[in-house]
Amino acid sequence: MNAPCEKHTPGPGARAAARLGGRLPVLDTRRLQLRGPRIYDFDAYAGILCSERATHMGGPFSRDAAWADFTNYTACWLLHGFGLWTIDASTTPSAGFALLGFEYEDPEPEMGIFLTAEIEGESYAFEALEAVRAHAFEVLGWDSVVSYVAPENARCIALMTRLGARRDAYAEAELTGQTHVYRHLKEAV
Repeated sequence: MNAPCEKHTPGPGARAAARLGGRLPVLDTRRLQLRGPRIYDFDAYAGILCSERATHMGGPFSRDAAWADFTNYTACWLLHGFGLWTIDASTTPSAGFALLGFEYEDPEPEMGIFLTAEIEGESYAFEALEAVRAHAFEVLGWDSVVSYVAPENARCIALMTRLGARRDAYAEAELTGQTHVYRHLKEAV
């Protein structure tokens, strides 16, 4: 069941939200467009977070917890000038999500990604994260960005390695728990 907050409500508020969303950076790659999230993207977001696909992210989540996560990363745009992008693949809208964002207890912003099952294995994650990392370095002027990875998430670890990120033992020591921290450095790109 979808809660009332998930539904598009036509009118001046929706038009204002569309104008605001249209001001967020759009990242175009060879096969993807990363754009600001819209209300109708939440079904795909919840589809990922409320499933076994979210196992390495602390899930599966309840739908209301997925909504809280979605709205947190969307709000990051207003609060920090970076946030969640919806990934539109050439044949699959709302194919996944990439982000530069904060969870409440994160010591620094993270770069992350999660995809729908339908587009898994197409190297979209690599392509999207290259674009997000370039945005962090070239537009935001960052020298580094981290990705928080569960130690048992072998696919994500392989992706971070392929992107040239290296484990950061100092950053890991600052965290509680067993999370791996992969650091992406501007100078290494």
